[in-house]
Amino acid sequence: MKKIAIVKLSALGDIVHAMVALQFIKKQFPDSQIDWLVESRFAEVLAHNPHIHRILTVNLKAIKKNKFAIFNEIQTVKSYAKNNYDIVIDAQGLLKSAITARFLGNTIAGFDAKSIREPLASFFYSHKIVSVYDANTIDRNATVLSQPL
Repeated sequence: MKKIAIVKLSALGDIVHAMVALQFIKKQFPDSQIDWLVESRFAEVLAHNPHIHRILTVNLKAIKKNKFAIFNEIQTVKSYAKNNYDIVIDAQGLLKSAITARFLGNTIAGFDAKSIREPLASFFYSHKIVSVYDANTIDRNATVLSQPL
């Protein structure tokens, strides 16, 4: 069984677009376990997706109000890392999602520096996926979520 963690923290539309790829992952790897790390306020969007084994939540918004909340959020993500994922895929491509993905596991896939808005995020990935930045969003999500597998 392949244990996969997807990091797509926020942006409702982005989360919905990324979910499309799950059916293809499950078709190719039917025994895979797919967990999804998301901001807690978006967890309900994922709640009834039959392809998601476990929804993992963080509250990074809390850090804006209380800078010390970062320590709680890091501990939360580190506790999720005990699931020993075979691969963590950062489908967001932001610095905050890349750092979160790094806390979640060791084998991290995400967009290469030329394919994302925050190129520094690619520094945290062991597998870098090329996808033209202005390509169709669903195609980009399908690429970043399937190519590393």
